[in-house]
Amino acid sequence: MSALTLKLKNNLLFTLDASLLSPEYLEGKTLAEIKELKISYGNKNIKLQKLFTIRGTDTNNICIEKSTNKLINVGKKLSKGSINIKGDVGDFLGKDMRNGILTVEGNAGSWVGNAMRGGRIDITGNALDYVGGGLPGDAFGMTNGLINIKGNAGSRVGDRMRRGLIIIQGKAGDYCGSRIHAGTIVILGKVGRLPGEGMRRGSIILAKKPTHLSATFKSCGNLKMQFLRLFFTQLHNIDSSLSFFNKYGPEAHRFSGDLARNGKGEILILQHYN
Repeated sequence: MSALTLKLKNNLLFTLDASLLSPEYLEGKTLAEIKELKISYGNKNIKLQKLFTIRGTDTNNICIEKSTNKLINVGKKLSKGSINIKGDVGDFLGKDMRNGILTVEGNAGSWVGNAMRGGRIDITGNALDYVGGGLPGDAFGMTNGLINIKGNAGSRVGDRMRRGLIIIQGKAGDYCGSRIHAGTIVILGKVGRLPGEGMRRGSIILAKKPTHLSATFKSCGNLKMQFLRLFFTQLHNIDSSLSFFNKYGPEAHRFSGDLARNGKGEILILQHYN
């Protein structure tokens, strides 16, 4: 079977909630039934075939072509299968995701992986603010899963995250890892001001020294931490595309904090790459 492929016919004038374009919702439906499904667009309910050219039959593997940042909630509550987005995508990519794989061949909006519980999100471009973060009023951000962004990310990466792994291969903005309860964040490019502000536990691993670190973090000096070697090897085992982590050594300058909370978190600055 070929992947179910939906190709946008025209540029969207309004945001389009794409949460129904998922294996859970489309499973068991024929191609003819899928074309007749209605989706809310503007102040009307429009058939999918009015907005998309639709082909393929494998609803467990979905491809969205010519995507734009007007598409929001792509992969919402995804629990199986895969969705491949060719182009940009809007806010709330992978919101409340439980399992499966989301791949974006472009850029993403804010709140990537909001309330994410499992699965994997890969973005070849950039993402905006609050990657893996929680909404106002949420107790936590993401609670499990892997987010891998090859480009840059905005402010407050991983805000209030509970568990899971976030990898930003480019730069990240201010307050990276703010208020995290646990989990791991890796930033390979430059990071903005005050990473780890208000963090309770967890690890923030930086390949470059931050522009400004809060005074509520305590320097523990340079340490050889063998768990870093094991961690980087494990990333390679997860996916060969992450094999470049093998070049990173185990030496890091460790800061414990945030002492204004309970001081059980840590920021590790890899020494070879400062």
